[in-house]
Amino acid sequence: MLTLNGIVKSVEKSRIPRVVIADIECGKTKIRLDLVKDLLIFREGDSVDITLSRTCPPYREGVDLVMWGYVMSKKKVRSAEGGEVRVKHKILVSFWGYLMVMETEDDKLANKFSIMDKIYLKIATL
Repeated sequence: MLTLNGIVKSVEKSRIPRVVIADIECGKTKIRLDLVKDLLIFREGDSVDITLSRTCPPYREGVDLVMWGYVMSKKKVRSAEGGEVRVKHKILVSFWGYLMVMETEDDKLANKFSIMDKIYLKIATL
């Protein structure tokens, strides 16, 4: 189980009707998530707890958002910033067609899950 604390940086309309795109920053980890507008439990500026787990985590029914899906891809992206080479890991998770992209520099976090792992995502507002 992996738990991250973050801030919702933005919630924008998608080109797809009734879908929003949320950007959440959790320190060195960034999450971009497609979500049906009706499931939105947070607003821009809210603090959230995010849990990623192979089993269904405990949650407050009707309060927390819980979904499950599969890790579809993982890749490393190298970039040169200020003369320094940085390695970022990108993990793509599909929640029945809605996507989450997690970008992190943390090797441990990036290696926590493998391709085609079934994972649960829980988002709780603080």
